[in-house]
Amino acid sequence: MRDPVGPKVSRSLGAAAAAVAVAIVLLVATAAAAASGPAAAGTGGTAASASATHFGIIVPASGDIVAVRRNAGQDSLWSIDPATKAGSQLVTLPFRPASVAQSPGGRRLAYLPMSAGPKVYVYDIKTGILVSRSLSARGVKVVDSLTWLTSTKLLVAGKTTAGRAFYPFADRLYVLDAVSGASSRFRKLSGTEPSVAPAGTLLVYVRLSDGGPVGSGSPMRFVIERLYRLKLAAGTTPHLLATAKYPDGLDIRRFHDPRLSQRGSYLISSTTGSDISVSYMVRSASGVVRRTVKTALAGSAATAWSNHGNHVAFWSMPLADNTDTTRLLVYSPASDLLRHSDKLSKVAVTGLAWSSSDDLLAYGLRGFNSLDDVAELWTIDPSTLSLSSAQDLGAGSLPVFVP
Repeated sequence: MRDPVGPKVSRSLGAAAAAVAVAIVLLVATAAAAASGPAAAGTGGTAASASATHFGIIVPASGDIVAVRRNAGQDSLWSIDPATKAGSQLVTLPFRPASVAQSPGGRRLAYLPMSAGPKVYVYDIKTGILVSRSLSARGVKVVDSLTWLTSTKLLVAGKTTAGRAFYPFADRLYVLDAVSGASSRFRKLSGTEPSVAPAGTLLVYVRLSDGGPVGSGSPMRFVIERLYRLKLAAGTTPHLLATAKYPDGLDIRRFHDPRLSQRGSYLISSTTGSDISVSYMVRSASGVVRRTVKTALAGSAATAWSNHGNHVAFWSMPLADNTDTTRLLVYSPASDLLRHSDKLSKVAVTGLAWSSSDDLLAYGLRGFNSLDDVAELWTIDPSTLSLSSAQDLGAGSLPVFVP
């Protein structure tokens, strides 16, 4: 049974032999992490009370949500029980997270910091250890995006020039071992925003390049954006799914942040533009467009594929709505069925995730002019998307369910 108010700890500490084994593993893991430069892993509050009895770690239970909470200028990871709403602090973060990616199997979480740099951070749910992994040995100055290639290896897009840019022309793809920290180029491919189907058989990514001057005397230049698919098998080459050409300086992206479904059958991407709009496009893996959904607010692009059944959840501000509301949508491309929730009162999305059994959706929201410090974490029943099933879990963003 869970303790509805106290910290949740590993269920495997019943026998003395198991306790000794866990202690040995933790000592070895801690030593290895220290050798590779771990991030600070101090905890406070609830987590501190577990330290003396359970080696200082909290192992979230299956079905819990790991989310980022911010308090007094400090970000931390918390484990939150969606049934009881009880939370336990896991580890403090020495950075502000911009995005999170969960490894196949769910054991590791990779966080991309908001600050431009060559590092990513990996949190191991079982050991409670947070480590930084750097691509500086490859000459990378900034990591722009990442995904999991396997349960232990990340596929990372980065560039060798400093500073973030709206159009990452110089990004290259790298393999980064989350355990050892070793890195290497990935098939000498250039590109950004990679997404790997959890089944591990397919990759999609975007490549942006300079398309030359717009016209005589114009300071603007064209941007060429290409969407590629690659089968993850020896000897395969990238296949071009779609291409677009547009002037720079308008904050336009045509195939932003493509995401593959669990088995790689479908992908979703978003089109953004300076007209404060975002449109979602769902395609089959062969590139055939299944549905386009237009919305009215840039910056609210957040998508998540279900674990079963090829359903994708995303956010929309319908063009007819006011700018102080938004909706949660679920689209099923096989049946071309689009469903949406009632209007929600917050518009800035700070994360979206399905539970392992797809019976819950977790999402983070904040007011359009509010800081991330006051982001709210909610769950909702995706079968109905009824706000009557929505549950307020308190502060939180970038939610991830523990399988």
